[in-house]
Amino acid sequence: MKFLARTVIVLITVSLCFVAYSFYVSRPAVDTAWEPTRPQVIADPAAALTFARTGSSLIRVMRHNGDTIEGIDITAELGDARDLIEAYAQLGYEGLEKVTGPEVVVPVTELTVPADFHYPHVAAGTNYYEHAKEVYLDDPPFLFPKLSQASAWNHPVDFHPRLDFEAELAMVPLSDIGSPEDQVEYALILCNDFTDRWTLLRQLDLRAPMGTTGFAAGKGRPSFLPTGYLFVIPKSASFYQTISLELAVNGEARQRFTADQMILNVDEIVHQAFAQAARTFFDGDEQVELLPKHVIPRGTLILTGTAAGVLFKPANVWNQGFYLQRGDQVVTRATFLGHLENHIE
Repeated sequence: MKFLARTVIVLITVSLCFVAYSFYVSRPAVDTAWEPTRPQVIADPAAALTFARTGSSLIRVMRHNGDTIEGIDITAELGDARDLIEAYAQLGYEGLEKVTGPEVVVPVTELTVPADFHYPHVAAGTNYYEHAKEVYLDDPPFLFPKLSQASAWNHPVDFHPRLDFEAELAMVPLSDIGSPEDQVEYALILCNDFTDRWTLLRQLDLRAPMGTTGFAAGKGRPSFLPTGYLFVIPKSASFYQTISLELAVNGEARQRFTADQMILNVDEIVHQAFAQAARTFFDGDEQVELLPKHVIPRGTLILTGTAAGVLFKPANVWNQGFYLQRGDQVVTRATFLGHLENHIE
């Protein structure tokens, strides 16, 4: 009888310790307050060109006022080249820099996805050391296909159990990449790689190469890729290192990091993508490819990974309360790249 009582006490103690630990690891990783009124900043035109798009216009952005942007409507001057990536292909950096038009002021609410992105996308996992550490992964950075169409910056996100966020910098090749040795220019855009962690874990096969199972399904929901309204084309390939990203849920800071902390840069991600082009990935039971056309077409979003601060921890997956709920508001911001506002529905 005493043995049984001791066993029950031990089990209760272990359970309470586990619950306490799950709360401990679920605390915010950011220890500074969120600044909801922090001014938005546009890149110096000497360092990068910034563009936005409405339903009918392309705008070269010169100023961000919070609720509005100011810039030059370049739609008429571009003629048939109404997509920014096509305009870059025709005019190049210097040509786009010289395009003129009338000055306009546009509400941010009128801005939509700024370019015609190619589907599917290439994503890097655990490309920041602190994120790999927080989810207990010793694997080097890995890749997976992101099977979501890009949606607008303020598009709602569908609720799923164990829903999680990942603030990310996406790099967009402005010409096709047919070989890992190709030298191409990249544009930059902010995005959020939302994840259904429950599906990811259920489909994850730890015997298979990391990224080939679970990730395509868990990250491939239709509303799981909101993208920013600012499309930034830098002059320098190292410009991305000046980007800081941050994220808040219901006004509480959860992520804050700089892009220069990523482990693999975009050229190394591209090399790895071609090296894995023949690998089989799974979306549930369906086989999918990382590079279906054996190239990375221009306009593909290359998601470069996220840093520490995500909701998922191996110790807290038992409780939906640690994850996003219906009605939550997720705000993602990045230097020079504007912001996202996504409600969970």
